[in-house]
Amino acid sequence: MANRFGGGKAVKGKHAAGAHAAGQAFANQGDGGDAQKGSAGKVALIVAGVIVGLVALVYLLGALAFSFVFMPGTTLDGADVSLKFASEVAADKASGISAFQSQVVGDNFSLTVRGQDVDLAFDKDAYAGALIAQQHAFAWPLHIAEHHELQGSDGATFDSDKLTELLGSAIDEYNASATQPTNATIAFDDKTQQYVVVPENVGTALDRDATIEAVGEGLRGLSRRIVLDDTCLSQPTVTSDDASLATAAQNANRFMTADIPLTLNGQAAGEVTRAQISSWITLDENLNATLDENLNATLDDAKLGEWLKSEVAAKYDTRGAARTYTRPDGKAVTVDATGSNHWDDAYGWVTDEEALATALKQAVEAGSTSAIEIPTKSTAQAAPDAGLKDWGNRYIDIDLAEQHVRMYDDSGALVWESDCVTGDHAQGHDTPVGVYTLNGYRASGNVELRGTIDPATNEPEYISHVGYWMPFIGNSWALHDANWRSRFGGDIYQYAGSHGCVNLPADKAKELFGLCKVGDVVVVHN
Repeated sequence: MANRFGGGKAVKGKHAAGAHAAGQAFANQGDGGDAQKGSAGKVALIVAGVIVGLVALVYLLGALAFSFVFMPGTTLDGADVSLKFASEVAADKASGISAFQSQVVGDNFSLTVRGQDVDLAFDKDAYAGALIAQQHAFAWPLHIAEHHELQGSDGATFDSDKLTELLGSAIDEYNASATQPTNATIAFDDKTQQYVVVPENVGTALDRDATIEAVGEGLRGLSRRIVLDDTCLSQPTVTSDDASLATAAQNANRFMTADIPLTLNGQAAGEVTRAQISSWITLDENLNATLDENLNATLDDAKLGEWLKSEVAAKYDTRGAARTYTRPDGKAVTVDATGSNHWDDAYGWVTDEEALATALKQAVEAGSTSAIEIPTKSTAQAAPDAGLKDWGNRYIDIDLAEQHVRMYDDSGALVWESDCVTGDHAQGHDTPVGVYTLNGYRASGNVELRGTIDPATNEPEYISHVGYWMPFIGNSWALHDANWRSRFGGDIYQYAGSHGCVNLPADKAKELFGLCKVGDVVVVHN
């Protein structure tokens, strides 16, 4: 039993020992697999390191190379310089520096700049360095497959004062006939009848500083052709997007609300249009200089006054003016202007320009559409026509050439006529021509006429008595009877005329006195 049990233990121990041995074997086998894996990892790391090193080497070599050599597909000022040394290209540039010249061109502008005229010199190293800097050598992997267009810059130096002197005179000569820039502004638009913003215009004139700078840049890069673009043009100082222009237009448009009819003696005498009003508007002087938010538009009194003189007074001020009209019998008549000596007695309109200016300003500022009656200092019977005739059908016509007087009634019918004798032409006593009216000195009965005092005798030159006195210039020139004359008409006035009055036969003077009245228009003409 003991042996059996002992044997059992032995066997059991043997198995245990075997099992231990087997476990040891397996353990040994597991350690060998890990060793193999470790070796493979180290190889992979070595390979990766080699690849990274090679890439880094290639990158560094490329960065180094492209710090001196141009990348493939590179052009310089239009010429292919692929894989060329920058120093070689710079040397080529420098080789012709002594004979270098550049053609500066623009819109109708052309100037040859010779290197020797501006003391041009060339720094090869600076030029090459500037070119290489444009291709970004350290980023070459990102750009090597691209096309590269390099612009030559730097490298060259010159005397800036000499360049300024050379270009300055050429620019001044060119600008003398060039179109100068104009600022944006506001103006009245006939279509919209409003003020609108008018855009700026660059023109063709060259900006001196910008042009000299552009040419200088070209010379630094030894460009043989320098093209002046729009950046070299003189620029407006005010552009259409300036908000203050819109403000200015708004301010001006407050006057553009209505047209204003004008009347004279109740008859249409024209219209003040918005276009006309716009010509009276004055904008702040800084509109085309420094704009601000307080731009204002005002009615210019001087411009308004000029318009009143040229368009209203010149058209409607008839007092003392020359006239043309057609007499009822068909004769075309011209009445010469009244002399200054008799202007106060002349008939016709005289506008009150100051009062009209005030009325117009008030109407414009209020946007009124109501008609304005032209205020006057002197009136007439009707608004003047094209010939400035400003009386109605009723008037007395004294024709000096015919030596005949006619009176027409309110219908224009001839109601009275007579031959006459007017002022003595030989003695210089011609009856004054012009348009007048019969005045309040009108009288009948025993009216005594006295001539001027003769200094030698201290007595009147003459004393006469008339029955019918119808004066039209003061109390000195009149239509009246002259019973001392036996005949009238013809050429008597040429050698034996009156002292200026219009002499009539007694019976005809009586008839006329019965027909006429104070205020009747009297027209004296040749």
